[in-house]
Amino acid sequence: MKAKDIMISDVTTISRKASIKEAVLLLKKNYGDKSFLNAAPGLVVINDWGELAGVLMPLTIMTALVESARDNSSVEKEKDDFYEQLCENLKDKLVEDIMEREPLSVTEDARIFDLVDLFVTHRFHRIPVVRDKKVVGVIYRTPLLFAMTSCLTK
Repeated sequence: MKAKDIMISDVTTISRKASIKEAVLLLKKNYGDKSFLNAAPGLVVINDWGELAGVLMPLTIMTALVESARDNSSVEKEKDDFYEQLCENLKDKLVEDIMEREPLSVTEDARIFDLVDLFVTHRFHRIPVVRDKKVVGVIYRTPLLFAMTSCLTK
C-alpha cells in the first residue's frame, strides 16, 4: 500500500498571501466537513505557482497570539478586551508571516511503513502529498491507522 492509496485528494489549501483572518475563517468553515472527520484541522499553504510553501495549524496561530502578548504588561492582560486586541493585531498579517515553512512532504509512491515512521518520529497530524512540487493530497494519521490495521477487523 502506498500514499496514493489512502491520501485525501480534496485538499484545502490557502495562499501564503492570504490574511490570518481568511485562514481562520477557512479553518472554521472546514471544521465540520466530513472529509476532515478524524483529521486534525490545519491548512496546506501554497505559493503563487500552486506549490507547497508551508502548513498552518491552529497551534501555529495560537503561538502567534501568545508571542504577540509577551510585550503586554500584566495589567493589559487583565483587560476584558485583551484577546480582541491581540486578534486585531494579528488578523491582517499574512499566512506566510507565521506559517511553518518547508514542511515535510511525501510523494504518491511513499510506502505506508515509511509514512508511519514519519508520523511517529515527528508526531505529525498530517503530511502533504506532492507531485512535481504541487500538492495532490494529504494523509491524516487516523485514516493511516485504519488502513494499516484493517486486517485486525476482518
